[in-house]
Amino acid sequence: MKTIKYIVAIFFFSTVLISCEKEFLEVLPRGQVIAKTTADFRKLLDYVDNSRYSYSLSLTMSFVDLLTDNVYFDSIKWNTYTTTLEHIKNLYVFKNTIWTYEAPTFVNEVNWNNQYYIVSLCSSILSEIVKATDNPTLQKQLIAETKVHRAYAYLLLVNLYSPQYNESNAANTKGVPIINNPAALPALVRSSVKDVYTLITSQLEEAIPDLPDDVNQFKHRPAKVSAYAILARTYLYMGNYAKAFEYANKALLIRSYLYDYNTIYTGTVDFYSNLIGLSRNTDEETLLWKAYAKNANTTPTNSYHILDTMTFNKLYPDFTRNPDGTYVTKDLRRTLKFNAILSNRKITAKTATYVFDFYNYRYKTDGSTGGSACHVPIQTAEMYLIRAECNARDGKLQEALNDVNAICLKRYKTGTFTALTPADFQNNKDKVLERVLLERRRELYGRDLRLFDLKRLNESYSHNLGSLRIQVPANDPRMVWPIFKPYIDMNSELEQNERSITGVKYFNSLGVEVPITD
Repeated sequence: MKTIKYIVAIFFFSTVLISCEKEFLEVLPRGQVIAKTTADFRKLLDYVDNSRYSYSLSLTMSFVDLLTDNVYFDSIKWNTYTTTLEHIKNLYVFKNTIWTYEAPTFVNEVNWNNQYYIVSLCSSILSEIVKATDNPTLQKQLIAETKVHRAYAYLLLVNLYSPQYNESNAANTKGVPIINNPAALPALVRSSVKDVYTLITSQLEEAIPDLPDDVNQFKHRPAKVSAYAILARTYLYMGNYAKAFEYANKALLIRSYLYDYNTIYTGTVDFYSNLIGLSRNTDEETLLWKAYAKNANTTPTNSYHILDTMTFNKLYPDFTRNPDGTYVTKDLRRTLKFNAILSNRKITAKTATYVFDFYNYRYKTDGSTGGSACHVPIQTAEMYLIRAECNARDGKLQEALNDVNAICLKRYKTGTFTALTPADFQNNKDKVLERVLLERRRELYGRDLRLFDLKRLNESYSHNLGSLRIQVPANDPRMVWPIFKPYIDMNSELEQNERSITGVKYFNSLGVEVPITD
């Protein structure tokens, strides 16, 4: 029996390792189901609650925001990350070597592992489901759903482990391995960024005709609206704003609902405890449900989705502070999504901690009390903001602001937001775009999408750690996530991302550059 040498490319379900001599679908998770019929494959694709999302087609990525300006660590907190969380420290300060802890139990890197689990499972399903001919209509739909899940996994992988897409050199830029037949134990050769994006868009386009228009009560099942939303995000990352606009608009024509935070949050207490509970399957903003799991190699979202007070107030400035320390909030996202104040409504904390999607605070009626998954669905607000950005770039300023207004009127306290017009920005295209992008950062905070925006927008930024400031140039190589070294040790053909040649610089409190210690 040939043992699988790379854990992430083929699967392990509980304690079962699948080899190339055993058909993959003969043994499914926990050995419960042999997938022979379309009904069996339906169950497999619906397998979204395995030990609270430890392995699931709905898994997304974790702690990506560690590399962004959405995160602030004080030195005390930073020093608490040791052993299997040592990489948290190293990522935050952009060290060259990330995984410095070695132990027999530390055998995988969760983001690569989870997304290639999805890729490999989906590839195997696509190979086997052609034999399930008992219900041709359902078979087509399941194939389409599988293609959407696989395309989304590749979109996350190529944006985390590869440089930013650039049409001029995408064909020559290292992307991620494309796995079509995991049972054959293929070599993990990195395909080009161009090829990965071509696969993503083609798979989504192929899926659309066989999907229902809208998500139903099972929000983890992809629909046309889900595929349109992922295509909109994909083309935005590619810089193809005409296509991004087209698909964002198509998604919004199917589902455009926005919750009015004045109705789900009254503001009589400070944050999530007064959020009216929503079920995962009844959330009307969701276009496709996603989550990331908490396990030994990750850290809960509220541990690193933290802003220093200055950045927090800059990001959410719409409030009035009274002399006694109390304040009147305008943007309800400020108090709903963050815990930065005490019950007496005074701002006393040095940092603001994101809590909105941490554990079950958004989905208070979802039946989960253990808090082992964080909910990060693809939602309507992102489509409004993609459409707004595309319009702003095209000089359609009022159309861009119409979408910003639609969101803010639902997020601000009633009567405190005045609809924006181009005149408010001196009819300046760049200023309107700046406001759209600010609104995007506000609305999507905590979704681990900020790094991808920093890359595509070619922005520089800095991290602070005590008296140390780490300056990161735009699209520096260290903004690209390194591949877990044991994977490369086991697969010599798998090439590592370049990190040694970098423009990252460290400065002390006097502004003097100091050596980087690796």
